[in-house]
Amino acid sequence: MLLCNPLQRLRCATAPLVLLLAMVQTAAAAADSVSTADSARMVEGRQVVISASRWAERASTVSRQIAVITPEDVRMRNPATAADLLEGTGEVYMQRSQAGGGSPRLRGFAANNVLMVIDGIRLNNLIYRTGNLQNLIQVDASSIAGAEVLFGPGSVQYGSDALGGVMVFRTKEPVFSSAEQGFTIRGEGFARYASAAAERTLGAEVDLSWNKVASYTSVTVSRFDDLRSGGTFPQAQPTFGRRDWYVQRIGGRDTMLVNADPLLQKFSGYDQLNLLQKLRWQISDNWTLGLTALFTTSGDIPRYDRLFELRTTNGVTLPRQAEWYYGPQFLSLNALTLTGHAVASFMDDLSITISQQWYRESRHARTFRSDVRRDQYEDVAVTNLNADARLRLYEGTEDRDLYYGIEVSLQGASSSATDVNIANGQQNPGVTRYPDGGSTYNSYAAYVQTRWDLSDELTVAGGLRGTLVQLRSEVSDVSVFRLPYETIQTDPSALTGSIGLTWSTTSWLTIRGNASTGFRAPNVDDIGKVFESRTGSVVVPNANLGPMTVTTLEGGVELRPIDGWSLSATAFHSWLADVMQIRSATFNGADTIVFNDVRSRVTSLQNVGTGSLDGIALVLTGTIQTVTITATASVTTGRDDTGAVLMHITPAFGMTRIAWRPMRDLHVSADVRWSAAWTTSMIPPVEATLNVNYPAGGLPAWTVAGVRASYDVTRAITLQASVENIFDQQYRPAGSGISAPGRNVVAAVRVRW
Repeated sequence: MLLCNPLQRLRCATAPLVLLLAMVQTAAAAADSVSTADSARMVEGRQVVISASRWAERASTVSRQIAVITPEDVRMRNPATAADLLEGTGEVYMQRSQAGGGSPRLRGFAANNVLMVIDGIRLNNLIYRTGNLQNLIQVDASSIAGAEVLFGPGSVQYGSDALGGVMVFRTKEPVFSSAEQGFTIRGEGFARYASAAAERTLGAEVDLSWNKVASYTSVTVSRFDDLRSGGTFPQAQPTFGRRDWYVQRIGGRDTMLVNADPLLQKFSGYDQLNLLQKLRWQISDNWTLGLTALFTTSGDIPRYDRLFELRTTNGVTLPRQAEWYYGPQFLSLNALTLTGHAVASFMDDLSITISQQWYRESRHARTFRSDVRRDQYEDVAVTNLNADARLRLYEGTEDRDLYYGIEVSLQGASSSATDVNIANGQQNPGVTRYPDGGSTYNSYAAYVQTRWDLSDELTVAGGLRGTLVQLRSEVSDVSVFRLPYETIQTDPSALTGSIGLTWSTTSWLTIRGNASTGFRAPNVDDIGKVFESRTGSVVVPNANLGPMTVTTLEGGVELRPIDGWSLSATAFHSWLADVMQIRSATFNGADTIVFNDVRSRVTSLQNVGTGSLDGIALVLTGTIQTVTITATASVTTGRDDTGAVLMHITPAFGMTRIAWRPMRDLHVSADVRWSAAWTTSMIPPVEATLNVNYPAGGLPAWTVAGVRASYDVTRAITLQASVENIFDQQYRPAGSGISAPGRNVVAAVRVRW
C-alpha cells in the first residue's frame, strides 16, 4: 500500500463525494426539460433572510438578531473591502492589525469563534486563527449581492465555530433571459479612487444570458498605497498613532530613519485581485445546476503592528522587526450546486453543494539587523459536501416547514519553514507554525430544524445538530522545534440546539425570544501552533485542549409606534464553559525558552474555566417622506470566572445615518460612527501589554462623520462621491494595530451597458 501525506489522503477521500454528485446530476438531467426563465436578479417583495435556516424565510418570523445588507446598501456604501461593508452597518465592530485586513467582532467573539460563509460554503478552515483574523478581505465587496449577520450561536445551522455569529455572503447570480429575449448581454464597469491610501480600483462584470444557460463574470483589481491616518489628535493622546520612524536596509544594514510625514503609515500598502465566474444551467422546470469558480490573491501584506514595535536592550531602544509581512494570500474555491423543487414526498426543495478549496498563506519575518529571514508556508485543501432539504408541511396563512441536512468537511494542511540568510542566500530548515508532519481535520454533521406558524401572530422555530470532529497532527522526526510527543489527536463531538419564538402581539409590538447552544472544536491553530504572540512571549502546542461551548439566552422587542418607524432592542446573556484563553504554561518543564533569539515566557491556549457575556443592541429605523434615518448602538461585556475581561470584548459603539432621496436619480447620505472610551481596566489581559495597540491609560472615545452621494447621470452612467472622516480624526479602534484612515475623499464612476 502506498503511504499518502494528509493532503493526498484528503484527495483520495473526496472520490466518493464526487461520484455522489455525478449520480445526482445524472438523475436530474433525466428530468423533464421544460424551460423556465428569470428576467432579472431576484428582487423580494418583502424582506427575507436565509441565515436562520439556510433557506429564504420572512425576516418578521425570525427570533434572532440579524443584520441585513441589501444590494442597494452595497452599491450606496461603495466599500473598498467586505470588512468596510460590515463595519458600515454600525452593528459589527472591526479590528485591524494591518491595512490589508479586517477582523469582525460579534458579541465578544472574533477570529475562529465567528463563521464566514459564502454562497452556503463555509470559509473557516483548520488553520483559522484564535487571534485576530484578516481573511475577510478575500470576499470581493463588488460582487456581493447581499449579506446577513446572524448574531449569537449558529451551530445548529452551520456547525463548529459559530459562537459569536455567522456572516453569510451571497454573490451575484447569473440571470436567465426569457424565450422572447433570446441571447442578451449586460455588463458594468467601475473605477474608484480613495485618497487616504491612494486606492485605485478597477472592476468589471458581465452577464451572458440565454433561455436555459447563464453566465456571470466579475473581475476586480485594487492597489492600496500606504495608509494616511488622521491629523487631529485627541487631547488625551496627542502623539499615539504617529509613525515617526521606519526601517530601511541601506548598504546591507538595517537603518532606522525619520519619517518625514508621521501621518503616513509606512509599509501598510498592498494589492488585491478577485475573480468570480458563475454558470447556471436550467436543466428542467424543477432542476438547476450551478458552477462557481472563485479566485482571489493578494500581493505581500505588511503586518503593520509588528513593524511599529520597539525593544530596549542594554539601555538602547531599537525596532523589534526589520521585516514582517504576509506573503500572497491565495484562495481558489470551486463548487457545483444542484437545486431541485418538488423533488419527492419527503422533500419539496433540495440543494446539494460539493466544493473544493485550495488555500495558501505564508509569514515572513526578520529581526532588526539580523540577516536571517524566517519564512513559514501553510497549504490547505478543503472538500465540503452540503445537502440541505426543505419540506413544506403546510402552506397558507400559516407556514410550517421542516428543514434537514448533512454536512461533511474534509480538511488537510501541510506546513513548512525555511530560514533564509538574505546576505549570502544560505537556507536552513526553520520552525514551522504547525506540526510539520501534516494535519487533518474532518467533521461530520446532521441537523433538523422546523419553523411552525401556530397562528398569524405566533411562530415557533427549533432545531438540533449533531457533529463529530476528528483532528490529527503529526510531528516529523526531523522537526526543528521538538515537541514531547509525535502525534496530536482529538475527536470531540457535540449536540447543539436552539428554540425560538416570535409573537406579534399587536400591529405595533413584536416580542422575540431565543435560546441556543454552540460549540467550537479546537482546530490545528488552537491545538498545535508555535507562535511568538508578542515580544518575549511564545505560544506552544497544547495537546489537551478541549472544545469550548456557549449557551445563549436572548430576548428582544420591536416597537412600531407609527407607520414607517421601528425600534428594536435585543438583550442577551451567554454562559461559556471551557473558555479558551492564552495562559502561562511550561515546555519540557521550563516556563521560559529561547525563541527567535529572545528569552520568552511560555504560554499556551488553555481551557480556563467558565465565563459569561452580556450585551444589548438597539436599532432604530424611520422614514419621513424622502428621508430615512437609521441609528444603532451595541454594548457587550464579558469576564471569565476569575474576573478577567475576556479576549475580543469591545467598547460600546454605534452609528447614525440619515439618507435623503430628493429625486429618483440622486441619493445623499450622512453618517456618524462612534466608539466609547476603552480604559486600561476594560482591556483584556492578553491584549493589555501590547503597547502598539494601546497607549498608557487606554484609548479615548472617538466620533467620525462622513457624507456620500450617488447620481445617475443617465441610465448608463452613475457618479459617486464621498468624504469619510470629514474632520480628519486620529483614532484607532480597540485591539487594532494600525490607525484608521484620516480624511478620505472617494470618487467613483460606474458605466453600464
